[in-house]
Amino acid sequence: MSWPNRITVLRLLLVPVFILLVLSAAESAAYRYAALGLAVALGVCDAVDGILARRTGAVTRVGSILDPLADKALMISAVILLSTARVMPDADLRLPYWVSVTIVSRDLFILVGAGIIFLLAGLFQALPSAVGKAATVVQFIMIAAMLASPDLVRWFPSATWYGLYGIWVVTVLLGVISLLGYLRTGSKLLSAGGH
Repeated sequence: MSWPNRITVLRLLLVPVFILLVLSAAESAAYRYAALGLAVALGVCDAVDGILARRTGAVTRVGSILDPLADKALMISAVILLSTARVMPDADLRLPYWVSVTIVSRDLFILVGAGIIFLLAGLFQALPSAVGKAATVVQFIMIAAMLASPDLVRWFPSATWYGLYGIWVVTVLLGVISLLGYLRTGSKLLSAGGH
């Protein structure tokens, strides 16, 4: 087990901790700050394990499977929770369903598509595109901004709302564009596999 893979496994193990912190956020701002800190730490770890894997030549098949799974586990959990009234009582700051449904659908579609390609062509290649990586970075920024928004809105009411709306739009656009790219890559892999 290489160090990049250990970091990725740690990221996966911390997703339930993140979920519990977010679910407790309405009870105390301390839980929300802890969730925010953990989300930022997980985003940094995501970048670090990728850089380490490339620089040390420790890119492995296991890592190429676990890394996107860790990202998607965090993203899907976060966007579902941040869409709920329990976590975000202020309806104006709640993640709109058009954002959460787009993100969850995209990630599930990618996971199912990878499974289909593996079953039909015997191939599993995680080939993140530049747009896909950008989408992931923006999603991490969006999660952090959402968790910080109850405080930000007190200091910068209009700027916070417009900022969140801008992040939502950019997140959805990058998600859709990256999904189209993955569909194209998937169809090429299936063609190469003789199907």
